[in-house]
Amino acid sequence: QFCVIPPGIDNEKFFPFYELPENEEARDAVMRARYFVQQELERFFTSQEKPLILALSRPDHHKNIAGLITAYGRDNELKAIANLAVFAGIRKDIAAMDENEQEVLTELLLLMDKFDLYGKLAIPKRHEVEHEVPALYRLAARSNGVFVNPSFRENFGLTLIEAAATGLPIVGPLDGGPRDIVENCQNGLLVDTHDPEAISSAIKEILIDPDRWKKFSQHGIEGVRDHYVWDAHCQKYIEQLGHLLVEGFQPQQTYLDSEGIGKRFTNIHKFFISDIDDTLIGDREAIQQLSERLAPLRERIGFGVATGREARSALQALRDWNAPAPDIIISSVGTEIYYGSGLMPDRGWKSHISYQWQREEIRQTLQELPFLEMQEDPAQREFKLSYYMDADNADDQLAAIHRLLADKRLRYYLIYSRSRYLDILPYRASKGKAIRYLSYKWNIPLGNILVAGDTDNDEEMLRGEMLGVVVGNYSPELEKLRGLHHVYFADAHYAAGILEGFEYYDFLE
Repeated sequence: QFCVIPPGIDNEKFFPFYELPENEEARDAVMRARYFVQQELERFFTSQEKPLILALSRPDHHKNIAGLITAYGRDNELKAIANLAVFAGIRKDIAAMDENEQEVLTELLLLMDKFDLYGKLAIPKRHEVEHEVPALYRLAARSNGVFVNPSFRENFGLTLIEAAATGLPIVGPLDGGPRDIVENCQNGLLVDTHDPEAISSAIKEILIDPDRWKKFSQHGIEGVRDHYVWDAHCQKYIEQLGHLLVEGFQPQQTYLDSEGIGKRFTNIHKFFISDIDDTLIGDREAIQQLSERLAPLRERIGFGVATGREARSALQALRDWNAPAPDIIISSVGTEIYYGSGLMPDRGWKSHISYQWQREEIRQTLQELPFLEMQEDPAQREFKLSYYMDADNADDQLAAIHRLLADKRLRYYLIYSRSRYLDILPYRASKGKAIRYLSYKWNIPLGNILVAGDTDNDEEMLRGEMLGVVVGNYSPELEKLRGLHHVYFADAHYAAGILEGFEYYDFLE
């Protein structure tokens, strides 16, 4: 028996096309690379605004670059709607290269002439690997383009993963590694690359369908985070070692595995996510009514909580109040995501928010502030630093915190709630960001997600495109949200206020 464990990629280099590094030096390098690749491609294209079909490989017959150019050259519709850029290694003088490379590159140039692809096809002579290759993927993604690997057979397909990480949909061969990549990421189409017509048809299917392009782009980013980053690689490796080391009978797990979760979420069309304390719980009769209303609809409506509590504490609170069993627990103020009552972690979220999170440096930096008091150990988490801070001089104290962390160029997200509790999180983390991540990952529109809260701790998730419900027993700090589109202030308290919100939005229909 054997287990295939995919390798990871550098997600600090291959990041989504709509992001930029926070570090100034890294951001400058990215912007320079973007400028250089744009300048290089501008030399070739007559209409630069078209979507970009991108191919990147060494000049080898097995890579079938000629097949891609033939597919493009024969398809007048494809030539009209998109440009093609082929980066086939680095060259100075074709005549000085080895025979195989000479043959491949000469064939590419002859095909360019045969199909009269001047102004439509770019075959640049060089590119810089460290920064310009990631920039090429992101440039193609920003143009709503496609990455094509036309190889006859690809043992693994690293370029397909790199493209996916940036949000660039892919077309690849049926055999080998691409099959696993598309199965894991659901981010493109596989075709018989011996057939030029099949290649061009697959490219057009993606280019002319904006909804499909967006879906493939989203799925690629999330799929790479779940399967092809080094954290996921190491976790899978450790899990497999654990299976080898464990002896004796293993009890059946009581929660859904990843396949079961996928099937469950495929059927969900709407999601209800609530804060726990003083929002969902507080009135046993109302929570019983809420459970009864949701029960017959659970096949198509998911239920989750977003809380400052640790996950096991959240689960225990739900059980104590006979609340519905959750599909999702967003815990520790949005820094952790778990699935089901078995608390299966979302490793993709952990990988996502860990970017540029310097917990120990932040902790040491804030030690010099006398008005901050560390909360007890159970409140401290890997991605959360929690403090007590009195509200007597809160504005000045918060300004001092921001100034101190900014001076050290530390990235963070700060939440101050109930005039007492201060949490420092990774800048990519919060309740609202976790919900948007889940919407993105499981393709559930934000407009189909209803969120409920009662304090300023919930303010960020109540804003935006989701359907917001503020229960009647809300904290005064949320009054600023009144009048905002998609934020409903209920009269009833606790779960009864949520039921009122269900009626207001016709959410259960």
